[in-house]
Amino acid sequence: MWNPFTRESRVLVSSLSVEACRERLRADVGSLWNPFTAWNHPVRGRVTGKGFWIVKTIHYRNSFQTEARGRWTAEGNGTRIDVSFGMSRWIAGFMIVWLIGIAAFVVGWWGSGPAGSAKAAGAGTLLVFLPLLMLGFGIGLIAFGRWLARNESRELIEFLTRTLECQPDAAPIF
Repeated sequence: MWNPFTRESRVLVSSLSVEACRERLRADVGSLWNPFTAWNHPVRGRVTGKGFWIVKTIHYRNSFQTEARGRWTAEGNGTRIDVSFGMSRWIAGFMIVWLIGIAAFVVGWWGSGPAGSAKAAGAGTLLVFLPLLMLGFGIGLIAFGRWLARNESRELIEFLTRTLECQPDAAPIF
């Protein structure tokens, strides 16, 4: 079953040093805060001494975009890069809480009887099914946002492999 909240992990190995990886990635990553300069870069995000956080540069807003979070580890003469791909943890947490809240409201709405009394008062079918419509909208919003981001994991891993001169990863990319 498809789960939009899952995170996929990968390990990339580069022949470059940690410092070289950091500087190469920093040169290719656009600013998070200035979208106009970010459009000149394939990705935008933040690169630190410990790792990075990047997303693909897009010209529209998508809170459900795939992000890549990585950590550098010196390994021999090269660098091991542990990367995880998935939706933002903040957005995932917010949407889980929101969906649980709406589901609890639906149970309370249908369990306490206002739906029946609203229908008896002539409020119409829309008011009776409003909580279910809200729940459906939330699920549809997540599905559409993740559908827009469907190829971003593959594109981000290809960007990292090319930029950091990593060995190709044989595992399939979803």
